[in-house]
Amino acid sequence: MGWLSNAWHESASRRELAALSDRLSRVGLAASGLAPGLLATVDQHAAAIRDILALSGDRVGAIELAGYARGIQDVAEESGWQPPARGAFAGDWVSLRLLAVCLLATAGTVAVTSGDIDPLLFF
Repeated sequence: MGWLSNAWHESASRRELAALSDRLSRVGLAASGLAPGLLATVDQHAAAIRDILALSGDRVGAIELAGYARGIQDVAEESGWQPPARGAFAGDWVSLRLLAVCLLATAGTVAVTSGDIDPLLFF
């Protein structure tokens, strides 16, 4: 029964990430429409997210990305953050981070084997 539970979690996470991507697209934040400089910033956020999640396990897939995005949104909303209105994006950290999660979700699962990332780089 474990495989069915995993498949359900994976499917629910993919739907959650698709909904997040759709919400960001509706306010004008789609990775495909970003200026090169802003896309480079989002790519840096994506690399940071990948490294954070990889250091906590050996897989960066839909389940992990959806959980990370939920955590970012929860903390941001508790701090008073509001999603930007259409055309009013000012490059805030939360929006960039969520967009980076969507970019990683589009890229698919990343497997990290031991030795690929040096944990001392982050201290």
